[in-house]
Amino acid sequence: MTGGARVAVVTGGANGIGLACVRRLSDDGFTVVVADTDAEAGVRVTAEIPRAEFVACDVRVRQDIDRVAGTALEIGRGRLHALVNNAGQTARVRFADSDETTWRRLDVVNLHSVFSFTHACLAGLTAGRGSVVSVASVAGLVGAEDLSAYSSTKAGIIALTRSLALEHGEVIRFDAVCPGQIATRMMARVQTDDDLRTAVAAQIPAGRLGRPEEVADVVAWLLSDGAGYVNGVAIAVDGGESAGFRRLKPGVALHDHTPAR
Repeated sequence: MTGGARVAVVTGGANGIGLACVRRLSDDGFTVVVADTDAEAGVRVTAEIPRAEFVACDVRVRQDIDRVAGTALEIGRGRLHALVNNAGQTARVRFADSDETTWRRLDVVNLHSVFSFTHACLAGLTAGRGSVVSVASVAGLVGAEDLSAYSSTKAGIIALTRSLALEHGEVIRFDAVCPGQIATRMMARVQTDDDLRTAVAAQIPAGRLGRPEEVADVVAWLLSDGAGYVNGVAIAVDGGESAGFRRLKPGVALHDHTPAR
């Protein structure tokens, strides 16, 4: 990625991990097209972050996706250098109690949007010899109780990432990051409940929740020339949580929580 303005698209870029990615990529010199449904947050992003361009987008709507891609390609004069597929939702429900509506919603928002955005941006990424990083989850690397729908979509992102690396790896790199327990609004309950936060932290070798910026650092590296020979991988950013099972500490009980970003 050398010469001229570098253009990136970040979906779900107005909050959480997506916002941290926008900040980091802007610091790295990218012009960042921010796609999100949160128009109020999008306006703040545009005002506060240099070279950030907000485009209101519902990732369930192909016309919105095409508008985002068109904006990015116009800025980049037909070239796109980076795509971060970050938009996502979660739902905690036991499989027996789940329904078609929940499964279809998560499939469209989490997995199908990765297909749609990548498909819409493919020609620009090819012209720009760009890179794609999709945000999966540790719940896509292992099973997750009460998260069968969410876990399935995140595992699908990892499989799609690897398949795309095989098909397009000579020109475009495709990788995934798998966040663990990251301090975003998806983890609001864990952050505000001292007992629950202690129980969750006890299962993480790092002993704490991660920060969105720590995920963004890995995303930025994967998009950089320094990762030029990294393709088709899924990197856990989870403080060691997915390394294996830890012995429960005395007096610590596990509570329901969402191992997600």
